[in-house]
Amino acid sequence: MKIKLLEKHNKFIAFILSLIGIGGACSFGGCAYGTPVEYGTPTATFKVTGKVNTEEDEKIKGIRVIMYDDTAYTDTDGKFKVQTVNFPAEVDLDIKFDDTDGELNGAFQSLDTIVSFVDPEFKNGDGHWYQGETSKEFNVKLKSKN
Repeated sequence: MKIKLLEKHNKFIAFILSLIGIGGACSFGGCAYGTPVEYGTPTATFKVTGKVNTEEDEKIKGIRVIMYDDTAYTDTDGKFKVQTVNFPAEVDLDIKFDDTDGELNGAFQSLDTIVSFVDPEFKNGDGHWYQGETSKEFNVKLKSKN
């Protein structure tokens, strides 16, 4: 009898705490024993790789590539790689290309554009909130300032 009363008392306290947002998700049999409750938003890593060339197909070194919180510079072959974490769905990601070294490698106009991930396939997820990663190759040609 005492145990039943304590169980009811514990469920009532768990109910009150869940109303104010403190734990209690498994208190009413909502999940199996030992199964952790996860809170948050599913995420995935979106990787963009590519090359930056001139309109004449010459490689451009030293172009700054910015995609949200990641920045990279093109190497001697004009290659770059940037990535960001976002909700795992079709997304349009803003990406910016800036010539930051002036005349050193030629002067080029900046480019603000969008990389679209349409129906992306995610790999290497953990089966929980991290859905994995997807990648896309995105090559651009920059116009000369001259």
